Amino acid sequence: MTLVFTRHTDAKRYELRPRGAATVHVLRGVPDGHLLPQGYKPRFTLAANPAGTSPLAVIARKNDGRLAVLTPDHEHLAELHLPPRKKRWRPPYEIHLPDGIVLRGQQGTAPSLLLCLVLLPFTLLYMAALALSDAPAGTTTAPLRTAWKQPGKPFSRATLTESARGRFRAGGEGLDHRVAYAQAVAKYWER
Repeated sequence: MTLVFTRHTDAKRYELRPRGAATVHVLRGVPDGHLLPQGYKPRFTLAANPAGTSPLAVIARKNDGRLAVLTPDHEHLAELHLPPRKKRWRPPYEIHLPDGIVLRGQQGTAPSLLLCLVLLPFTLLYMAALALSDAPAGTTTAPLRTAWKQPGKPFSRATLTESARGRFRAGGEGLDHRVAYAQAVAKYWER
């Protein structure tokens, strides 16, 4: 089974709307009555309702700066390693699962980079047209996607992918859906 979800934002709340499943609400910090283990600082909570009374997962920053994905009972689901804030070419995102499996995602898969090179002349014409028009800055995005795979297995099936439009697709096996939700939010959450 494949789960497709899209991030949606508005001024007061942040939520994920999985296709074929209930909305997942993203709340700052942890809900009242849920304490974190020593050494963890709350970042955000994934909950089934807007009040946060039934959390699905709690994401907390560890002392080393990495994000831990915890169940409401503090069981360790995964650890998220985000790239440094300074943008570099193909920043790496990593998901470390408790069983030792590492999933690494870098922006720009080979097919999307090839597509980008093919579309580059058209993109330059489009950007020139934008420069001559009064369109707002930052409206263009590269046609790149991110795929999370195990290192050393470049031709294996991706466990989690993100399209250039911000849509995430998680395969049915190998990755807990709460970890996929946490990675989707962590990528766009202000640090």
